[in-house]
Amino acid sequence: MNEAIYSIHREAGLCLDVVGREVKKGNRQLDATIRIPEADTQLVVEIKKWAPHINLGAVINRMNHIAEPGQGMLLADYINPNMGERLREAHIQFIDTAGNAYINQPPVYIYIKGNKPKVNVVAGAWDKTGRAFQFTGMRVVFAFLRDKNLINAPYRQIAEQAQVALGAVGWVIRDLVAQNFLLEGRKKNQREFANLDRLMDEWVEAYPHKLKAKQRIATFTTGDPGWWKAIDFKKFGALWGGEIAAARYTRYLHPKDAVVYINKEYMAKFLKTARLRKIVQDKHAAHRVDLIEPFWRKEKDSGKTAGLVHPLVAYADLIETGDPRNLETANRIREEYLR
Repeated sequence: MNEAIYSIHREAGLCLDVVGREVKKGNRQLDATIRIPEADTQLVVEIKKWAPHINLGAVINRMNHIAEPGQGMLLADYINPNMGERLREAHIQFIDTAGNAYINQPPVYIYIKGNKPKVNVVAGAWDKTGRAFQFTGMRVVFAFLRDKNLINAPYRQIAEQAQVALGAVGWVIRDLVAQNFLLEGRKKNQREFANLDRLMDEWVEAYPHKLKAKQRIATFTTGDPGWWKAIDFKKFGALWGGEIAAARYTRYLHPKDAVVYINKEYMAKFLKTARLRKIVQDKHAAHRVDLIEPFWRKEKDSGKTAGLVHPLVAYADLIETGDPRNLETANRIREEYLR
């Protein structure tokens, strides 16, 4: 934090004062608050390490929740030019340790990009603290978020639901306890969630890099925006995620891009029926279609949810995009289905 504050002073001559660290605001824990004397304003600060590898959509969504418009700031080790432009477009202010910054607090306006990071920032491997947010742990955490009673089930049942090896369950639970996501000992032989919202946020933020990327089959496109409406998902054992699932859950969004959760064995037949084609590198795709292999134990669904992924997966797909309308729809899903 101090290094980023020093860097913006070096680059732009701007002084920032730290008002507080690890500040409590309602039921949220804020990393810090800072003051800009020249603008006589105070900002809420979110600190991120290994920022080039973070889920930017999740960060934008969190910043929109922890601070009023224009009253938040992302502080990171390094913000690359593409990230900087996306954050500026989303009206998210930021500073980093390389001296890149976007601050819009009249009369103060600063936009600096292109400064190179230190070597250790570029070479560093982004990682969540602990094993619960690695590939296997993410599957276990999803199973807990999907069925909250599962945290007190026998390890074998948890392993079956999460589709992981039995031996993995114990170390995931221990890590969740160590990170204060689960509590043990308050009730005899019982576990309970310490902060369910924070656990969900952490899972959603890690999802694109730690789980979804490893399940990705391929990405395609189409010239027909309504291609999906004629698809009988049952023939392919497929489930709609992303914008299509969100449209069905909320009746609020008009889908442009699609995420399809499908087993590889059905892919060729699906592509032929849907008439999808591979995206040509460096060409803009009007409609993006991501094929992802499911990572959960399939259960029977019916009625409104037939053919749709669990609301948490649809929510995570939308958050990843960072698109303002998708974020708005995602938060509708959270309020209606994930409370």
